[in-house]
Amino acid sequence: MALASAIFWLLCAAPRGYDGPRAVESADAPEPVVLAQREHEAAPHRRRHVRPSPTERPRSVAPRTWVVGAFLDAGYVFNSNLPDNHVNRGIFTSPRTGEFTVPFAAAYLRHDPSAREPWQFELALQFGPAATALLASEPEPGGDASRFAGAQVWQHISRANVGARIPRAGTEIAAGVFTTPIGYWSFWPKDNWNYSTPWHLNAVPYVLMGGRVLQPVGKRVVLHAWVVNGAQTYADLNKVPSYMGGGIATPIPGLQIGQFVYFGPEDLDPKPRAWRLLSDSWLTYDAGSWGISFVADVMRERLTLYPEAPVALYVAGSVMPRVRLLKAWRDRVQWFLSGRGEVFWDRDGRIFGVDQLLGSGVLTSDVRLWDYLLVRVEYRYDRSDNPAGFFYRGAAIHDDDDGLARQQHTVNVMLTGMFEHWFATRRKQ
Repeated sequence: MALASAIFWLLCAAPRGYDGPRAVESADAPEPVVLAQREHEAAPHRRRHVRPSPTERPRSVAPRTWVVGAFLDAGYVFNSNLPDNHVNRGIFTSPRTGEFTVPFAAAYLRHDPSAREPWQFELALQFGPAATALLASEPEPGGDASRFAGAQVWQHISRANVGARIPRAGTEIAAGVFTTPIGYWSFWPKDNWNYSTPWHLNAVPYVLMGGRVLQPVGKRVVLHAWVVNGAQTYADLNKVPSYMGGGIATPIPGLQIGQFVYFGPEDLDPKPRAWRLLSDSWLTYDAGSWGISFVADVMRERLTLYPEAPVALYVAGSVMPRVRLLKAWRDRVQWFLSGRGEVFWDRDGRIFGVDQLLGSGVLTSDVRLWDYLLVRVEYRYDRSDNPAGFFYRGAAIHDDDDGLARQQHTVNVMLTGMFEHWFATRRKQ
């Protein structure tokens, strides 16, 4: 861990480059909305160029700081174990199998801070079985006497936050519901190289409810400080918040490195000896025509509510390569082939309820059409070393049933429709 941290801080001295889907730009770097505007104006097939008349003074266009968008996944998921409950155990983003399904749909509106408009706003609503699975373990503090909490209150809110950027210093302060920088990949499948999410991503929080401070250091590094209710909980199970610190560095174009440490109580016991400690490290390089990503996670937690207070531990790692096989028709059609190999050692069954070593292999064919449609076909193989099995199979549809499977083959055939539009609320003179 010390070696990984040392490499992370040494690489921070290199020049800044590409911003990936989870990067946060520094105050001195070009705004992502400005870059999007330039790309939009450079594409002749997207808009007709109108030459101003000689007597008309051309107006400069205000930066597009607003974006509105939506996406929808629809398709068929096949599971070789054919479970009677049609549930894909442990996979939040594609929880239904053996049927045609609409796993997830979302719509969003976001304003990014800029020099003239140094405030931010984000609201995203989500629907479908994946949204319900994400909030399945949402706590209700107070048990039967609880009110105004629980999955039924929050399951349709994916992101909801407001904040502002302090001029010159570049410091961003915001509060609400955020996507998390842990693990790099997103809960929204459209943003990922593979359709189904890895085991380690289903073991860390996809969303965080609380406040955060982002501080750019030059043009290469953004430091993070978070205070939140808990890991993927909108309500708080106890009366003590959890915390996270870390940063993202972009040493060279296309390369991003993230290191985060999450710590805090994740059970009823709020004492520090019972706190969960999670170290998340990731590295992603994307050159456009090819890319590769690495993730390594380690989690430790003392379970003080159990006899003898045992220590739970999990260790996970994955590698994800991707290559572009085709690029045609002014970039309107692109074909990518992505893979993923992963191991997840849940020594004490703290995350998925079974003491096991999980292994997984994925191959994804991803065709992108006109920036509005993804055609995805993915094969996935999972295996558990637990003698009693882990995956639902046939009539074995409860976690403690006899006859659970030790392995499964899954085929996902998905269409994802997407829409995104950047705009400005006023014209710059």
